[in-house]
Amino acid sequence: MSDMLDFVASVVDTLEDRGKRYGSMRDNHMRIAQQWSATMGHPVTPHQAALMMCQLKIARLIETPEHDDSIHDLVGYALIYWSLVHDK
Repeated sequence: MSDMLDFVASVVDTLEDRGKRYGSMRDNHMRIAQQWSATMGHPVTPHQAALMMCQLKIARLIETPEHDDSIHDLVGYALIYWSLVHDK
């Protein structure tokens, strides 16, 4: 269990680093949602964008289940989803 907690902590550190490059998680997923809304012709929320990114990573993991980068990203998008839903 401590290995998993260490792993999640490393994902949080990565999210903080990415926030410095891409802006806040909320702002970045708002931009993604706006782009997808325009493309799809109906509203997409920031938390839906994070959920769809989780689904993308799951689809990739079906092909390569031990690919650590995809697992790392999936945990990251799940944390972003939780943050957006809980308005953190």
